Amino acid sequence: MPTAPAPRTLAEDLRARPDEDLQALFTARPDLAAPLPTSSTALATRATTRASTQRALERLDTPTLQVAEVLAVLPDPTSVTAVSKAWGAKAGEVVADLRRRALVWGPDRRLHLVAAVRDLLGPHPAGLGPTLADALGRRSPQRLAELLEDLGLEVSHDPEVALRRLTAHLAAPGTVRALLDTAPEGVSAVLDKLTWGPPTGAVERADRQVRAASSTGPVEWLLSRGLLAVSGPGTVVLPREVALALRGGRVHRTPERSAPELTVTAHPHDRVLAASAAAAAEACRLVADLGRWWGSAGPSVLRAGGLGVRDLRRTATALEVDEATAALVVETARVAGLVADDGEVEPRWLPTPAFDGWLEEDVPAQWLTLATAWLPSTRVPAMVGTRDARDSARNALGPDLDRASAPAVRQAVLAELAALPADASAPADELAARLRWAAPRRASRLRDDLVTWTLRDAGWLGVLGAGALAPAGRALLAGDEDAALRALASALPEPVREVLLQADLTAVAPGPLEPAVARRLETLARVESRGGATVYRFDAASVRRGLDEGQTADEALAFLARLSATGVPQPLEYLLRDVARRHGRVRVGRAGAYVRAEDPALLAELVADKRCAGLGLRALAPTVLAAAADPDEVLAVLRELGVAPAAEGPAGELLVRRPPAARSGPTPPPAPVTGEPPAPGPSLLAAAVQTVRGGDEDIAELERRRDRLKDAPALPAMDPATSLSVLRDAVSRRQPVWIGYVDATGAAGRHLVEPLGVDGGRVTVFDQAERTVRSFSVHRITGVVQGG
Repeated sequence: MPTAPAPRTLAEDLRARPDEDLQALFTARPDLAAPLPTSSTALATRATTRASTQRALERLDTPTLQVAEVLAVLPDPTSVTAVSKAWGAKAGEVVADLRRRALVWGPDRRLHLVAAVRDLLGPHPAGLGPTLADALGRRSPQRLAELLEDLGLEVSHDPEVALRRLTAHLAAPGTVRALLDTAPEGVSAVLDKLTWGPPTGAVERADRQVRAASSTGPVEWLLSRGLLAVSGPGTVVLPREVALALRGGRVHRTPERSAPELTVTAHPHDRVLAASAAAAAEACRLVADLGRWWGSAGPSVLRAGGLGVRDLRRTATALEVDEATAALVVETARVAGLVADDGEVEPRWLPTPAFDGWLEEDVPAQWLTLATAWLPSTRVPAMVGTRDARDSARNALGPDLDRASAPAVRQAVLAELAALPADASAPADELAARLRWAAPRRASRLRDDLVTWTLRDAGWLGVLGAGALAPAGRALLAGDEDAALRALASALPEPVREVLLQADLTAVAPGPLEPAVARRLETLARVESRGGATVYRFDAASVRRGLDEGQTADEALAFLARLSATGVPQPLEYLLRDVARRHGRVRVGRAGAYVRAEDPALLAELVADKRCAGLGLRALAPTVLAAAADPDEVLAVLRELGVAPAAEGPAGELLVRRPPAARSGPTPPPAPVTGEPPAPGPSLLAAAVQTVRGGDEDIAELERRRDRLKDAPALPAMDPATSLSVLRDAVSRRQPVWIGYVDATGAAGRHLVEPLGVDGGRVTVFDQAERTVRSFSVHRITGVVQGG
């Protein structure tokens, strides 16, 4: 059976590939599918552009990139056998991967590297210099002749002949070694510096004329024998063939077929679960506290966007964390759509309406919202506080914290941990080395830092536990949200509804309280410490806060009695009763403001107190004072004095003054800014292949029509009346005809057409070659004959 001819171009190679191979190409290089290519020729053109080829090279791992460099070094075309020999390992599978990505085309015995790949790999692939022909071609014909003479070769003053003889001699096996056997001391040291790259070195007056007989020093000895070439007035270069001979015919020191090994540390399963659950619960608590705090005192949005340094510091203080953690909290809340810029004239950062719904969910559901937003996010909170190119500090929530590579690094790091045995961790530097092996052209200091930051952020969020991928994190990475919820729920301790109330005015929750219970308790007490158990502290200020929100002493005591496993201690009951007894004895309402109390002596003390001087108090009656300040200021000052005032309405009723809960308008979370096209799905892959095949068929059909035009019969000359008669007959018979036609420029041509109608000296036809409906003037038709 005869074999198919080798393709002459990448387009022909793609046209001959089966549909499965084209789908694999679009999967490996998704940018080729947007927009859909119209034919194999269009696909090949797009695949060989510099931008698309650059993206493809960045996705190559180290062994595949090494083989691409080998192909760039070898002459084009080459063979798989030659590639394997120059690489030092069997390269068939790697070459097949490059062919699948359309970076290489042709059969195994005639491999062609795409020209854009060669250009992007640069002038020194794998640290090798230019070829002998390019390196020595800079010499004048006279100096080439002198080099031939010094090497004992037949002299020619024709530069092309001279170069051909020199390159053939110096590239021959054994020539370099034979010359080096007679080399003086120091030559090996010079070559050792250049052999594995970079292949260039600085030499003073490198372009000076040297001869073998008069050469002094190792550099002149090498130059006089063609083992070094001049690349500039002060630069020498080691030719490619010479370097390959010194490397033993290998392009690389060793084929790096395997990724660097990881040092694996195993952790107890219970420790991983406990650490993950504790971190997840703490992350959710911090985001909840952030939303509550910003809901009452939302910080301003900077003019350039972002959160000010002082506001971040205040947020960290309010959350009782360091500033780096505070930046992580606010950035996570932002990408989850829980806080946003309210868009007002004087904008503030406020919780979104989605925050209220999120707050009502249980911890696993809250965590899933945060984790699924964090995983694909391009935001890098760890860069908060670092300096940009203008030496300005980067702000939290600012516009310059997006890094397109962050999601890919995050996914890659977690995938490496997922490949380890369960409950095992690995060092950050070794994980970074693995990522450098997986994508060497993307390696950078930022990429290494992103590995460290990913481990930190994932540990804070509970995706990791004790440095190992937790079961919930493993399910999250696999895209199974239900399994992630179940895994975290099973790791979290059961919420409790009881606390231990103690006589020292503290309450100890032996585990995580149910969210509704915790929120109610925090209206009466403040959190003193957290950990395995949470300690709450009751004092006059915290109790007054609960009374200001509308609770009575009896309601608060009843709630605490239901909550406590040991009853309400007497000191706590006394504190509640005492604060409640004093709460509201003094009333503040609007005049500017007024102060009312049943005890005239108490009001007299306030008028005389110097600390109230700024309020502008004056007596209107024994039990009523007027104030120049507004009610909120009067309330604040009197509370500092320990008076425990209450706000009063227009009808004398006690006002419940809860802290305002401001919200932004409905705002979608920010989309990741990657610049990468999305991976094509099955339907897009099928459409892409179908479009290419359809375009190829259209082109083939057009070629067939053009071939038929070449075989058009001779057209006899006809007058317009005869042509009109034949055309009308063809219309009635619906029969194709050949026509000769002279256009307005005087150019004559022949067309195979299907006449559709004749009217007013013009004939309307369907042109089979152009596949369009056209109109011809009958008086310009030179002849008509029946078509096939």
